Amino acid sequence: MGGGARYVTELVGACERYAGRPAIGAGAVLLSYADVLTLTYRLAGALEELGVRRGTGLACVTAGNPYEALPVRLAAHVLGARLTQVSVGPATHGLDFLLRDCEPVLVVHDTPVPDTGAARITLAGLLERAAAREARPVPVRAREEDVARVTYTGGTTGRPKGVASTFAALAARDGARGAETVYLSVTSLAQRSGGRCLEQLRAGGRSQILGGPFDPGGFAAACRRLGPVSTYLTTSMVYRLLDHPPTARGVPGLERVSYGDSPIAPERLRQALTRWGPGVRWRQGYGMNEAGVICRLSEADHDAARTTRPELLASVGRPAPGVEVEVRGADGTTVLGPGATGEVWVRSGTVMAGYWRRPDLTAEVLRDGRLRTGDLGHLDADGYLYLDDRVKDVVMVDGENIYCGPVEAALSRHPAVAEAAVVGRPDAVTGEQVCAFLVPAAGHAPTDGAAAGACARVAAELAPDHRPTAVFWLPALPLTDRGKPDKRRLRARAAAAGSGAGGAAGSGAGGAAGSGAGGAAGSGAGGG
Repeated sequence: MGGGARYVTELVGACERYAGRPAIGAGAVLLSYADVLTLTYRLAGALEELGVRRGTGLACVTAGNPYEALPVRLAAHVLGARLTQVSVGPATHGLDFLLRDCEPVLVVHDTPVPDTGAARITLAGLLERAAAREARPVPVRAREEDVARVTYTGGTTGRPKGVASTFAALAARDGARGAETVYLSVTSLAQRSGGRCLEQLRAGGRSQILGGPFDPGGFAAACRRLGPVSTYLTTSMVYRLLDHPPTARGVPGLERVSYGDSPIAPERLRQALTRWGPGVRWRQGYGMNEAGVICRLSEADHDAARTTRPELLASVGRPAPGVEVEVRGADGTTVLGPGATGEVWVRSGTVMAGYWRRPDLTAEVLRDGRLRTGDLGHLDADGYLYLDDRVKDVVMVDGENIYCGPVEAALSRHPAVAEAAVVGRPDAVTGEQVCAFLVPAAGHAPTDGAAAGACARVAAELAPDHRPTAVFWLPALPLTDRGKPDKRRLRARAAAAGSGAGGAAGSGAGGAAGSGAGGAAGSGAGGG
């Protein structure tokens, strides 16, 4: 395998070493490691025939979660191509811009895509071409310094940005954990779950891909059939499992859960730890496209949180191995001590090379080898990091910073509220208003009284100025492609309601509920 990038050569080596083991399953399909390597070589040959080379761009756009996206990814890595994967869902927007920005020589797709001038082929057509080829070994052409992936941010605050990561950075991110359990993939292969499947592949384990929207019943059935199972769940998936009666008290066969796509309410996490018991091991990862995993709340930390250190459930953990974390002041240079809130800065081998084709934005966030994350947080005396908010999720009311995270957490602690998202909207008097979107908890009606009670809790736990001045009930929060609350859409809804396009908003200390911005009051609870 010569001087190829280690991340890729080790994946190829694992396929050779574990040839007879099951590797990737989906429905009735189960590929062995030898099958995966054969398909990878055939796909690499077909892609090369279509113009994909080391350093060229390849876009793979899929609907749902086809398992074939994994060997396509492997083939792109073997060739040293620059891969952009997109999983199209209800929240996808700006696909035309993205497919132009990543500069692909070829777009592989199983769903309609805009014509941006690049050559296109359906995923089925590519697989057909690959099946007609001999499975001749293809030398690993990727090098450590080559850009392996351009992954686009969710675009919740503006135009999506392409995060360029090298093969060296991917190798540093790959945890290569033990493969004693089946990894059950229920989130997008274009995001974290795809990388986790490759970690499992490198370790000699099996991944099982569940397609379609997340279904608690289907997930539980897969855990029973395949257990012991490990998985990665978004926050909203954890909530849905807790609120689904057959899984509220546990999921047989589920042994390990990683989570961390968006902040989880400590009370809901405590419910999961208590109800599902010590037989399920929990691990949280705090990270971002630009940096990989930054901090981890370990299994031991979760055990401590059950007993002597319940406050850890509000933390994202301590820095991951090889990662340096600092909290800095507004000047970007002053390092703050324990307890002081500032912006989180990171240095590690997993940090991106920069934003694709955006040297201006790269210069804003990469300084002296460190990445400014855009997250506000503080460290405690033991080195645990607590996130207070996103820099861009601060609502400015009368010149004062109102951090959305603590307001959302306080709202979620009200028994009538299952989930909460807070955004700002323009106000002619105060500059901005604090607007809350609430999802009712099971068994609770989305009433004005419940909204007022939740807002009163915010005022009591934080301060009166943190109380939302407008509240809207939703059956479910709109989500980005990564499963996070889509605050871009929520801001637009809040602004429309404020301009008279929606229902009445609550005002001042009352925090009355409006119905026009996002679903009528009285609708049921919906399902990070």
